[in-house]
Amino acid sequence: MRIVGRARGQVVLASDVETVFRYFADHKKILSFNPLCKGVSETEFPNVYRWDFEITDPRSHPIHLIFYVEQSFEPPAQDGAPRKPTDDIITHHDLIRNIYWTEVPIEFEGEPPNDHTFVGLASGQMLIKALARNSTFVDVLMRVTVDFDVPILLRAFPEPVIKTLAEIAMSAGMQNVSNKMLENISKDFEFSVVQTEHSGAAN
Repeated sequence: MRIVGRARGQVVLASDVETVFRYFADHKKILSFNPLCKGVSETEFPNVYRWDFEITDPRSHPIHLIFYVEQSFEPPAQDGAPRKPTDDIITHHDLIRNIYWTEVPIEFEGEPPNDHTFVGLASGQMLIKALARNSTFVDVLMRVTVDFDVPILLRAFPEPVIKTLAEIAMSAGMQNVSNKMLENISKDFEFSVVQTEHSGAAN
């Protein structure tokens, strides 16, 4: 069963846009604030990283989630089109910066190492916009997709019901983690949280 979770956070940081951009572009540093992230490592592919996360199921059994993500500063190519910054970004380069995390579909060769390890897909976008000389707005969107086997005890229920409940729970968990990350980042910046939200998505 394919489960999709989303989370969003919007923050105003008391610093200039270039300082904030460099801060959020430090891939490993940002994810070190995530309490579920156990490691970020480079891969043999340029700008592609492996994320290792660990969560627990309702019975407190550990689940290992692996994501492969490419970090870039230009919009991901769509339908085979080459990457190209928008005119808005070119015109307002000093005021607006973007960081993109694009999912990379890499799979294990052969069987996974165990039945509680899953390879998922993760993507995100960070809009970093100057509001004033020392005030920067950051808008972060994240999307995670994971394929899970439906537990035997739940197979008596209709799959759409299980899927909806699972996506709501997953998105709520992601949002909670995102909020904790922002709280940890606040140790480096004076900030106010403008908005946070989350939602599940049935595909």
